Amino acid sequence: MLASANHFDTANAVNIRKSAAVKQKVLLPFLILFISCFFTANLFAASEKSIKELYGEYLKGLFYAEAGDYGEALNELYKVKKTDPQSVYVRLKIASVLIRMGELEKAEAELKEAKTLDPESFDASLGLIFLYSYGQKDRELETEYEDFLKKAHKLKPEDIKISEYLAQFYFYKKQSQEALSLYEDIIKHQPDYVDALFWLGYLYEDLNRRDDAIKTWKKALQISPAHGQTLNSLGYLYAEEGKNLDEAESMLKKALAAEPENGAYLDSLGWIYFKKKNYKKTEEYLKKAISYQEDPVIYEHLGDLYITLNKKEEALSFYKKGLERFPDNKELKSKIDKYGNENKTSKK
Repeated sequence: MLASANHFDTANAVNIRKSAAVKQKVLLPFLILFISCFFTANLFAASEKSIKELYGEYLKGLFYAEAGDYGEALNELYKVKKTDPQSVYVRLKIASVLIRMGELEKAEAELKEAKTLDPESFDASLGLIFLYSYGQKDRELETEYEDFLKKAHKLKPEDIKISEYLAQFYFYKKQSQEALSLYEDIIKHQPDYVDALFWLGYLYEDLNRRDDAIKTWKKALQISPAHGQTLNSLGYLYAEEGKNLDEAESMLKKALAAEPENGAYLDSLGWIYFKKKNYKKTEEYLKKAISYQEDPVIYEHLGDLYITLNKKEEALSFYKKGLERFPDNKELKSKIDKYGNENKTSKK
């Protein structure tokens, strides 16, 4: 089985679904601190009041906020906003105070105003990202995160990490071609970057360019012969095609030597044995795999094994267990329909 391709997990990017308790304890204080650190210099544009007076009112707002007197803090900060309506920074500070007060919708409005004034503002985008994450507004979070990454990539197109985060976001959104283009560019700049070669091969395979995938994964293994994800992916691809099975078996044994409890690797080796018609070992490794990792592919493989062994009841049991855990899986549903109907017919 190919390793999981969940980009937010792999890249340690924004985790959309945190528990409310964790968010309250960790994310909100971080957001407050994060936004509070935005304002250190170049605070205001020219206005009717003197810079000294404006700065004084701003500092009063900061003082009241740190003292926990949020009402007075807002009074002072709104004065500054009225006098200097083009200030992005004061809106960011107002947003941080509103968040402390639990006024999240008002904070969002201030951050949006800041972004309207300066569409290239990283500070406003980051504030909205964390706000949407806290509020579990998944759609808004994804949109803002993509916008942030695009701005960062535009500003620093040579930065490999930014390019990779954007590429993985595109893969998460099932925009494989956009992700592929970014990874191809990354490899042009850093041809020996093994993780990027792995993902590039993964994307080729996802786009049914298997020859390119094999070529790319072989290159990755020349650079790093023990790269587990690449060993697994190339070995599993060979198993799916029913070729180079001895080589595939060696690859998976090498991957498992480093990660003996990796469910994806165990499943791949089990599937290689299935293709080699060694059904005893197939059963052994697939059952080990499902004990470490519940995945619809492993349930499907176990079902397929028992279909081959003419044990339809056991096969249907695994297909159904898989569908209970993964109710949107079309392959499992299709096989339950097919073999369930066959089973009913044979009993008549």
